[in-house]
Amino acid sequence: MQAYGGQPLPTDRSQMHTGHVAVVNPDDDDVLLYVVRWYAYDPQRRERRHQVVAAFDNKAEFLRSIKWLDEDLQRRRNAGDPVDRQEHFTGITLEPGHRRRQQAACSGRRYGMERRTLMTCWTNSISPPT
Repeated sequence: MQAYGGQPLPTDRSQMHTGHVAVVNPDDDDVLLYVVRWYAYDPQRRERRHQVVAAFDNKAEFLRSIKWLDEDLQRRRNAGDPVDRQEHFTGITLEPGHRRRQQAACSGRRYGMERRTLMTCWTNSISPPT
């Protein structure tokens, strides 16, 4: 799991009120996923972006996790910790097969760009009839 606020997320699931639910792999493309994301500054990429924090296969645990993280973020702000005002938590639902569809769409766009480039090069190399 990603670090949150300079410290890793709690590994003790009872701290997040998810005691008996396992966090699933966010890259699993075979099940319905509820993914918790953290919008914050990423120093490695030097930009603000959504970063995956955890993924659940249970909607109730997903919502509890977001609530716990939001409350913790608010607590840190109230305590005067240096927290970016744009930092927040969100969640998305990923249907089974989402990654395959995304990759297929990307390869289709890539094929289209390569084909247009080849056609442009081919048509530019032929001189018009005089």
